[in-house]
Amino acid sequence: MQSVFYWGSEGLSLVRSNPYGGLLARAMAEQGAELIAGYDGGLNEAWLLENQGQVDVLHLNWPHYMYDAPDLGDCVSRCTELIGHLARARSLGYKVVWTVHNLYPHESVHFELHRLARLAITRLATALIVHCEYARKCVQEHFYRSEGVFTIPHGHFIDAYPNTISREKARHELGLAKGQFVYLFFGNVRPYKGLEQLLKIFSDLPGDDLALLMAAKVYNDYGEQLVKGAQEADPRIVVHTSSFFPSEDFQLYLNAADVVVLPFVDILTSGSAITAMSFARPVIVPGIGCLPELVDKRMGMVYDPNRPDALKEAMVTVQERDLAACGRAAYRQAESLSWESIAGLTLEAYRY
Repeated sequence: MQSVFYWGSEGLSLVRSNPYGGLLARAMAEQGAELIAGYDGGLNEAWLLENQGQVDVLHLNWPHYMYDAPDLGDCVSRCTELIGHLARARSLGYKVVWTVHNLYPHESVHFELHRLARLAITRLATALIVHCEYARKCVQEHFYRSEGVFTIPHGHFIDAYPNTISREKARHELGLAKGQFVYLFFGNVRPYKGLEQLLKIFSDLPGDDLALLMAAKVYNDYGEQLVKGAQEADPRIVVHTSSFFPSEDFQLYLNAADVVVLPFVDILTSGSAITAMSFARPVIVPGIGCLPELVDKRMGMVYDPNRPDALKEAMVTVQERDLAACGRAAYRQAESLSWESIAGLTLEAYRY
């Protein structure tokens, strides 16, 4: 079986992109299925005719990347073309699968168009993949699809990044003291990540022995202003920024941390939480999206984002937890997210 996997501009690389696609491709290959990287603009009538009978599945992940554009007219035109090509693919015998990593694009300015696109894709797809039961309910509620929806977990990242540096060496390289209690935020700096709230709460926490370490991926004015304000607001906030963090650097930040804080405002699935757990780091997360099905109190703290001061209480309470035990529980949960099992379930979705 052969599937074209539309993941991103870096394809199925395990080095320069989110390794999810590459790890799934590796596991699928071991079960006799080939995943080929698909790219924006590559799906058209000529390609569909040329590959008919050779490619079995078109697997979408982030469909808005395949049509999004700053200009609404261009966005509508590209979206119309995409839906037309998917309909043509179905008529030619291709299967179409969509993994619903999120319901809608974050910070979208064309919500109604994205909704119409997702309704069309849901109607055309032979199968949908979601990462938790909450997401399955959301798909039914938003897109009216209940049949052919497969709940398949997001896989772990245990072997995706180097992990050889010790806690002591990591802290030394980052200029952190051995006895500090270190919270870590890592990832893209975007409004839905909840960083404004985290920075305010941390600045209100007493204790010179506390540090908030940020490995912040910054690529716009919003991110630049936020991290600049963070550095000026509190000397205990240690910020490292980049537009791209090499894979070998993940271990530096994660192994230096006592706990990872991911104060999302809006999220469905979190690769960041799974990355932290893959490094045996306890996590603090809000009880939204798929997170309550992934994380429980053994692995850190799950707080109610609708309750005032819940995040602050979680950040204080976690200081008294047995973090080594929490880290072991987080790692065991990550281990259970086996790519071998996920590949088998994905094949079932392909064959549906």
